[in-house]
Amino acid sequence: MTRLLGPIAFALLLCPFLYSQQPAALPKAQAFWNVDDIKPGMRGEGRSVVKGVKIETFQAEVLGVMRNSSPGRDLILCRLSGMNLEKSGVIQGMSGSPIYVDGKLLGAVAYTWAFGKEPIAGVTPFSQMVSFAAAHERREIADAKKKPTRIGLSRPILLDGRAYNDVTISNDYREPTPTAADGLWLIPLKTPVMTSGMSPRSLAVLRDYFKDTGLVPMQGGGVGGNIPAEERNISLAPGSALSIAMITGDFDMSGIGTVTHVEGKRVYGFGHPFMSLGSCDLPLMTGYTHAIYPRVSISFKLGSPMRTVGIINADTSTCVAGWLDRQPDMMPLSSTIVREPEGKPQTFNVKIARLKTMMGPLVHAALTNSVDMEGNFPEEMSARVKARIEVDGHGSMMFDDWAAGPMFVGDRAAQQLYAPLAQLVQMLGANSFETLRIKSIECSTEVHPERRTAEIESCELVNDTLAPGETLKAIVTLRAFKGTKHRVILEIPLPADIAEGMHTALIGDELNNVRMDLRDNPHLGMPQTIEHQLQMLRMQLAAKRTNLVMRVPLMGGSGVTSSGKALTNLPPSMVQILSSSRRTNNQTIFNALVARASTNYVLMGADSLRFQVTKSRKAP
Repeated sequence: MTRLLGPIAFALLLCPFLYSQQPAALPKAQAFWNVDDIKPGMRGEGRSVVKGVKIETFQAEVLGVMRNSSPGRDLILCRLSGMNLEKSGVIQGMSGSPIYVDGKLLGAVAYTWAFGKEPIAGVTPFSQMVSFAAAHERREIADAKKKPTRIGLSRPILLDGRAYNDVTISNDYREPTPTAADGLWLIPLKTPVMTSGMSPRSLAVLRDYFKDTGLVPMQGGGVGGNIPAEERNISLAPGSALSIAMITGDFDMSGIGTVTHVEGKRVYGFGHPFMSLGSCDLPLMTGYTHAIYPRVSISFKLGSPMRTVGIINADTSTCVAGWLDRQPDMMPLSSTIVREPEGKPQTFNVKIARLKTMMGPLVHAALTNSVDMEGNFPEEMSARVKARIEVDGHGSMMFDDWAAGPMFVGDRAAQQLYAPLAQLVQMLGANSFETLRIKSIECSTEVHPERRTAEIESCELVNDTLAPGETLKAIVTLRAFKGTKHRVILEIPLPADIAEGMHTALIGDELNNVRMDLRDNPHLGMPQTIEHQLQMLRMQLAAKRTNLVMRVPLMGGSGVTSSGKALTNLPPSMVQILSSSRRTNNQTIFNALVARASTNYVLMGADSLRFQVTKSRKAP
């Protein structure tokens, strides 16, 4: 998986902004089959779209019912035919296709037999789709049983001349090995995630994030202008394409599945989870199917979203469900790219779904794609990134820094450039103290066609023995990339009460200094309140790679943290007493003397120097 590299180490998780829930319009029980009444040999028909928006029918034969395929769930095994499924097999994007027996709804196509020679599908009973959606089942339940389940059949079934006595059901989206495929092995149908306006590099980023999920990002395209108005304005119906958007605007990304049932303004689909989000707030859109892409293992649909008609507000282990005629709460993101020396700005605007675990990666992909839309970075480049992240109730989070160096060249430069911002978005949602809602993100990037880096080549102290109250002075030599040397002088006045003995001066960039600040302030390094969490983030955001810093750690603690509270400026005796107490989890706070100087370079490297403080030193 592509890791979010950068100077800011953030956790990954995001809590959504939730709609207040209203009671669903539940379908009448007589409109769908009870699992207890389903018998092998029943025959019916299903509905799905293979081209455009026209709903077509296929045939289905019940082969058996598999009880407790996962906690609280059953699965119906069916053989499908018609609609060219004998050649294509069950298709990714058919998830949710309804099957009816004697006019009553049986359930939704959700699983398939990869590499099988017959189109065998696992069908989620609609009765369980309704109950799970009404309960807004959480992810922990959906993932409660990860190991494949082998279920014996009451009587063998004959497929392609071979008898099968049991079925293995896996909730792992990865396709089984050919050995496993030799048996009757059902896996959930993956969800094709169609994109338009996304570059190959941005798709690669998304594939890395999604590789262990049921989402398969691929390049699609918008709906052409020649599509008739009646098709563009089509309403959702059982069997029609159902799109769930994650990014909309100047470029977009959405998952493609099928509608299972519409009850009033309540919509059910997929027959399996989208991302196991539980409660959510995602755009519910109509869709257009361009073609079926055939594969030996599992074929898939190529399609595009058309128009937003409501929201998906429940993503459970048996289905997705939503409401028509509601507006989703999306996060606006604008990204402006300026390439020097031309200096002509290009701005891209998108809206991003407030996905629980994927908001950071989606921001990462959107920003990366903004750069790719403007062409490749120069081979040797520097970039200044400025961003404003507005957080409800907590003001703005500001970022303004330069990036350059060996990590920021080649195809992955844009990914590395925006990784800290993506991690920040994830961290804001990952905090365990308060649900934070990001109102908007504005980002601008200046790209310069030269590498503005400098190595810390050497450091020396003007004097390595000083008395308390004197000034520590260091001369730092920087060597610019393919350029000249520069000298920078850093000075720190020593306090009159500084402890005698050997001390260390640490020299590096400001990011390294902030890491040491967090280490010396446990209430910020391991925050236990939202205030400390945001203070920690702002400290890191304020640090600049272009600032040269000299840091002198002071001996002895200056305070303690107690139950997440910082007690500072304490007498040394009190620090010692509180720090050594066995009754509490107190930790010592340390101080340091710091001097900084701004430069025109992204700094690389670090050094340390030793010096002695003694009261017996004679004044020069």
